[in-house]
This record gives sequence, structure tokens and C-alpha cells, in this order.
Amino acid sequence: MDRSTLIEALRGHVGSDARIRVAWLGGSDATGRTDDLSDVDPVLAARGADIEGVIGSLEAWLEATVGIRERHRFPEPTPHGHPQVLYLGDRISEDLAIDLMVMDVATPVADRFLEVERHGTAVVMVDHEGWFEEPVHLDQDAHRRRIRDHLATLAALHPHVMPLVRKALARGQRLDALARYQDRLVRPLCDLMRIEHDPDRFDFGFRYLDRDLPESERRLLERLAFIGVDDDLAAVMNEARCEVEARLERLLPRFDGFGKPQG
Repeated sequence: MDRSTLIEALRGHVGSDARIRVAWLGGSDATGRTDDLSDVDPVLAARGADIEGVIGSLEAWLEATVGIRERHRFPEPTPHGHPQVLYLGDRISEDLAIDLMVMDVATPVADRFLEVERHGTAVVMVDHEGWFEEPVHLDQDAHRRRIRDHLATLAALHPHVMPLVRKALARGQRLDALARYQDRLVRPLCDLMRIEHDPDRFDFGFRYLDRDLPESERRLLERLAFIGVDDDLAAVMNEARCEVEARLERLLPRFDGFGKPQG
């Protein structure tokens, strides 16, 4: 079964289960970036008392339709607050994973992952609750305050980074030094690049950088991240530090004062 056939079959299942009040596809379908390796990211909404039954019914449908080779349900509470289950099918490619999220129909709008600026335009399969009658947009003031707070945290932690990496290098703990470098310098640099070029998704990490960053920025980040075992980590670390500091100097004033950028 190919991807489009699986999605059409899924559409039929969610449309036949009256407990499913809202259903859509997020992920690459919502952003229009699907390819042969794209998984399927269905999101369902049901009344709280029906959620477990909805998950069980979908699993029975999956077993009958493609077989379930692997299943992983994330421990709860999940970071986003909604039950989430990953599936690999027996009779479909392992690249065609199903990443299911089910939320309570009473979930506030801000917690539904529907802001078009961040999550794209959902592919709606069922909408008995009118969730998609109007597009959901990002609360820009609240979002800018989150960016401001993240910038403040990065600026406060930055002076402590270099000694940690240097100590690990001096002790001959190269793997520890590399891990600290990636976590404390490369990832913050990625966040700063995102704030500068794609602030709506500043917290998306390394995902989708091919579309969210200018090519020159992405290539710089890749060069600083992909270092060989014989590269001079201290020299690369100093370059990454300078990049972080230059961006902090540019960005902090823009997001100062109640989270609204100046100019």
C-alpha cells in the first residue's frame, strides 16, 4: 500500500467513527513538503472519555489494514500534553510510519498546534466542531515574549560554555567535549539563526533548515557541526562562539522591552 492509498483509507476510518470529532493531517502534509520518505501525522480530537476507545479502534483498523509491526506509546504526560503513539506497519514501508496524536476536544485553541505560521495548513479529514472554519494565527506578542525569554537564557548561559568544553578537552574527554560543544554552542547558534530568519519557528531546532534558513547560514551551521575526529575542536569552538556572540548582540536589542521588536 502506498502513501496516498493509506491516507484515503485512513480518511474513511476516521469519517466512520462518530467519536472522532475532528481529524487532520499535520507534518509534511500541512506544509506541502511530502516526498517518498514522508511519514503520516494524523491528529484526532475526541471527548476525553472517548480517547482510549478511539486509539484502540484505530489500532484495530491499522492491524486489519497494514498490520502493526512495531508500536510505541509515549509515557504520559507527554511534553505537549496529548497522547501520542508511533506505529510501523507489516505491509507498508518502514519509512511510512504513522505518528498519531489524540487530543481532548476541549483543548484550548493555543494548544492544538494549528497556527498556520508554525504548522502550515492542516489537511482536514473531519471537522464536526468547526475548528477549521477560520485559520488559527500565532499570537505574535506572546510569541515575541517567548523569544525574548529564550534570548535572555542563551545570553546568560553563554559565558559558562567555553570553560566546560575546554575542561573536557584538557582532560582528554573528547566525546564529552564534542557533546557539550554541539549542545551548548551549535544548538544555540541554530536557535539564533532561526530567530533572525524564521522567528515564527525559532524553537524547531534542526528540523526543516533547508527551507527555513538562507543557504549561506545553513552551510555555515553544517560546517561548524560536522567536524571530524582530527579537527581542532578548540578552533571551531572559537568560531562558533564568535557567531553566537555576534547574533546575541544584534538580536537582544530587537526583542527588548515587553517582547516587541524595535524598528
